[in-house]
Amino acid sequence: MTGGPPLANPQAWVASVSEGFAAVADGYDTDGTEFFQQTGAWLVEMAGVPAEAWVLDVGCGKGAVALPAAWAVGPQGHVLGIDLAAPMLAHARDRAQQAGLSNVSFREGDAADLAWEPDTFDVVLGANVVQFLPRTAPAVTRWREVLVPCGLLGIAWTVGQEARWAPVLAAIDAYVPDGVPGFGAFMRRPPFGSAEAFEELVTGCGFEHVATVTREFTTTYTGPEQWWQVYQSQGPWAVSWRHIPPARLARARRDAFAALEDLRGPDGTLSRSLTIACTTGRKAEH
Repeated sequence: MTGGPPLANPQAWVASVSEGFAAVADGYDTDGTEFFQQTGAWLVEMAGVPAEAWVLDVGCGKGAVALPAAWAVGPQGHVLGIDLAAPMLAHARDRAQQAGLSNVSFREGDAADLAWEPDTFDVVLGANVVQFLPRTAPAVTRWREVLVPCGLLGIAWTVGQEARWAPVLAAIDAYVPDGVPGFGAFMRRPPFGSAEAFEELVTGCGFEHVATVTREFTTTYTGPEQWWQVYQSQGPWAVSWRHIPPARLARARRDAFAALEDLRGPDGTLSRSLTIACTTGRKAEH
C-alpha cells in the first residue's frame, strides 16, 4: 500500500531524504542517461545569470547547476552550492577542480533553512530540489529574503512525464510501505500539478514577473536492467523505493519489468521523456 506524504514532521523528512541521497551519491549522475547536467545548464541559460553575480545554488547535488553558473558569472563572480548530503558535496568539489573553476565553492547547508543574512545574493538557483522539500512556500520565501532587491530566482522542476510510463512507476509505488509516500503522487502534490499553480505560489512568496518555460528532455536505456540500475541512484529510490522490504522489492521489480515490456522498441531499448519547467522571478526593488 502506498503511504501518505510524511510531511507532518519536516525535520524527519529532510533527514530521511538527505540520508537517501547521500546513500546513492556515488552512482548519482554517472550513467550518461540522466537529465541533471542538461537541466542545470538550461536553467542557467533560461534564468539569464549575469556576469559578476553572487549566486546561491540550493540543493546543489554534484554541481549540475553550480558549474555552468560559475562559467556564467566569470572570475569576478562567485557561486556557492549547498546540500545536506556530504557525499554529493565531495563529488561536486571534485568536478569543480577537474573543470578548473576557482570561483565556486560548496558547503553543507539546508535548502529550506538558509543561514545567510537578507540581501546577500544576486541570484538563487535550484534544480530538482524544490519538490523534495517538506514546506514549499516557506522555503521559497526564505530564498527571496537572501536575495538583494531585484535579485533573480530560477527553479527547475519536473512538471510532467509521458503517460505511458505511469504504470511502470505505479507498479513500484504500490509496494511502498505505509508512512512513506509513493513517488508519483508525492511529486504531483500541490503546487506541482501545473506551472500555473507553482507560479501562483512563487508570486505569493513575494516575487514579481514570475514566468515559466518548459522543455522536454529524452533519454534512452538499453533495456529494463539499465533503467532499474539508474533509478536506484535517483529521486524515486532516495525518497520512496529504498524503504520497500527486500522481498516486496523483488515483486515490485517484477511487476515494473512486466509493464516495461510494452514500452520497449524493436531493438529492446526504452525511451523516456520528462517535461522540465524553469520558473523565474524577481524580488521587488523595495
